[in-house]
Amino acid sequence: MPILLQHLFAIGGFHGILLFCLLTIGNENTKANKILGVWCLFLGLFFLGILVNVQTSLNFFSFFINWNVYLPASFGALLYLYCRQAITDRRFSYIDILHILPVLSCYLLNIDDLFTSAEMKLAWATEPADTNYVFSLSQWITYSQAFIYLGFSFQMVYKYQREAKNNLANFNPEIFRWIWILLILTLSVWSFKLVSSSETLYFLSVISDLIIIFLIYGVALAQWRNPKLFKINQIEEIITSIQDTKANNVQANSSSSRSLDSSTRESILTRVKQFMDDEHAYKDSNLNLLGLSELIGVSTHHLSEALNQHEGKNFYQFINDYRVNYVQKMLAQEQTTKILDLAMTAGFSSKSTFNAVFKQTTGLSPTQYRQTLSNISD
Repeated sequence: MPILLQHLFAIGGFHGILLFCLLTIGNENTKANKILGVWCLFLGLFFLGILVNVQTSLNFFSFFINWNVYLPASFGALLYLYCRQAITDRRFSYIDILHILPVLSCYLLNIDDLFTSAEMKLAWATEPADTNYVFSLSQWITYSQAFIYLGFSFQMVYKYQREAKNNLANFNPEIFRWIWILLILTLSVWSFKLVSSSETLYFLSVISDLIIIFLIYGVALAQWRNPKLFKINQIEEIITSIQDTKANNVQANSSSSRSLDSSTRESILTRVKQFMDDEHAYKDSNLNLLGLSELIGVSTHHLSEALNQHEGKNFYQFINDYRVNYVQKMLAQEQTTKILDLAMTAGFSSKSTFNAVFKQTTGLSPTQYRQTLSNISD
């Protein structure tokens, strides 16, 4: 193995252990932090284990040859659990124990080889024999769990993003963009690993190692600095409420789940707009679809349908259009008032959410928009 690559693995290994300590020690660390910390630890041990595996002489660490090989069988579950906890901070349940099965099965299948003598391990590492079926099965489990859990993660994040847009008005849309980037890059890492089994494509394996080091450790540092980096407030409660409502509708065969005709949708939309104009409900930073439906006296299903099919907007777009319009009007009237103060009055809960939503709606940052108004007035 090239010296440069050995140095890379050594640095990556020690950084993984360091990040594990940072993300797991201290009461301020969330469940997502701790899951990411375990992922960093396993990743660090995996890279350090590679350095042990390439040693050509017997030493203190020779017994640990191959112990790192099966750690990646846990990476899929750790990614899935991290994304889930980062978004919702959901409580763990007993069923979550099942997520250790892939990595546990790999170690149990190879337990004889793992506990063999250091001399035999060194001989295998320096002059590897033909791959046996147990090792091949372990490799199959490792790659299968990675792509299966990636599928679960894509599905879960898509569900959370859809429900957030349909039911919440105050979350930073950039959160999901970064999570999608994390998932897509992780998919590319495993794809590179899968096709790099031949010696001619070994460089793809090196590229994937570089990507995973910078990706996971970068996310870990960001998560450590901001433990609620990807947290979506109210999302778990909203999804639980929706599931309960659907269950009740199915059980009672409720008519509230039936589609509305065009005139009824228009009537509901008129009522909602009148309520927003009269009561300025959008200024409530905790407003969600359930709360608004209770205020105007219609079901969440019918309100969502009226917005989506008649107005062509989800709840997130509908409410934030009012908020952005309010800020735009106030910027034209109040040249000296701080932009952030206007944003908070409009109902936004944070500067980052306001900036992202405002630029998404207008194509300009709030500062650029105010400057444009100043240029027009001049």
